[in-house]
Amino acid sequence: MYPIALKLENKRVLIVGGGKVATQKATMLIKQNADVVVVSPTLTQTLHSYTLNNQIRWIERGFEKADTDGAFLVIAATDDRHVNDLVRNNCLENQLVNVVDSPEDSNFFNMAFLDRGKLKIAISTEGASPILAKQIKQDLNEFFDDGYEAYLNFLLAAREKIKQTVIDEEKKYFLLQQLLQDKFRSSEEARELFLSSIDDSV
Repeated sequence: MYPIALKLENKRVLIVGGGKVATQKATMLIKQNADVVVVSPTLTQTLHSYTLNNQIRWIERGFEKADTDGAFLVIAATDDRHVNDLVRNNCLENQLVNVVDSPEDSNFFNMAFLDRGKLKIAISTEGASPILAKQIKQDLNEFFDDGYEAYLNFLLAAREKIKQTVIDEEKKYFLLQQLLQDKFRSSEEARELFLSSIDDSV
């Protein structure tokens, strides 16, 4: 498997199914600003709220072959294996397809996903054990707490300031290495002092 991260903003994503699994997929895709289309006779309450808020488009019927036309990514998420097979078999070779109950019929897998702002960690067992992937995510959650989002924002701001103001390459490398000190992960005051000291170090 070759791991990648996809930019799905404004990309058409088709989800066939309106149950719990479809809801989980839609919730993540909405956060990526994808153009989500759900085909299903019925929806969960959460999916229905997404339609009312114009976060997804709902086609209120069963799957039809034309539904996959123009879709960048397709997710077959019904509880009917026959319908999921129809969805998969109707997709083109260049379309990304995930059949939730059949990894062998999918050409990509969804990964357990830890999001701390600019820090993204994806965990995959290639379909062997989603439960294990979930457990690993929980373990990582304990280590990479919510403070990492602010820490990553600081790293970005400091890196940009160093690149713009420090000319000497050795000094630049030294300052970038300093950013990895533990104190910057937990202390906002230490971050502010470091940012203000960059000009003095030039």
